[in-house]
Amino acid sequence: RMDRSWLSPQGGLYFTLVLRPHIPPVMSPLVTFGTAYVLARTLQDVCGVDARVKWPNDVLIHGRKVSGMLSEMEASGDQVSFVNIGIGINMNNDLPPNLPFATSIKKSSGKTCSRKAFLSEFLKRLESRIHQTDLTTVIAEWKTCSATLGQQVRIVSRQGVTEGMAVDVDPNGALLVRTSDGNLKKIYYGDCFHA
Repeated sequence: RMDRSWLSPQGGLYFTLVLRPHIPPVMSPLVTFGTAYVLARTLQDVCGVDARVKWPNDVLIHGRKVSGMLSEMEASGDQVSFVNIGIGINMNNDLPPNLPFATSIKKSSGKTCSRKAFLSEFLKRLESRIHQTDLTTVIAEWKTCSATLGQQVRIVSRQGVTEGMAVDVDPNGALLVRTSDGNLKKIYYGDCFHA
């Protein structure tokens, strides 16, 4: 059952997932990557847009952000207690012109997409994926709809700024960036900007 408070009057869709996967904390990033992948694929199939994932967890359409997510994890001992994932999607809203790097499903496709139909299908797919015992394939799945790999990127984190070519994502979700001096740098977190 969908709570109508998740439907913004402006046409957006905002909700929080509380997931309780039976995995060790080191695997918790795979839950976020898997959620982003399922989100992008569901947007493709239900709304007919070319949704792509940007490392680590934004969703883009033709280089413009249509969805973002924030996640937090809590563990008890060697098991994840929960992973909370907040998701916002620009579905049928009209965006102000001062947001050139953002888009909506409506703006990208030229038509509205049923938020209820989308959310129902997304939750069904996500539940199916999360309950699969093998999460080791999540990164490979994520790569099939990546907007980041092969791009010049700029990663901003508390450790500083890293610039270079995004060449891969390792099995734990770290972004591998080839810097201008030829070194391969492993980035575990940060804000990613495509050049």
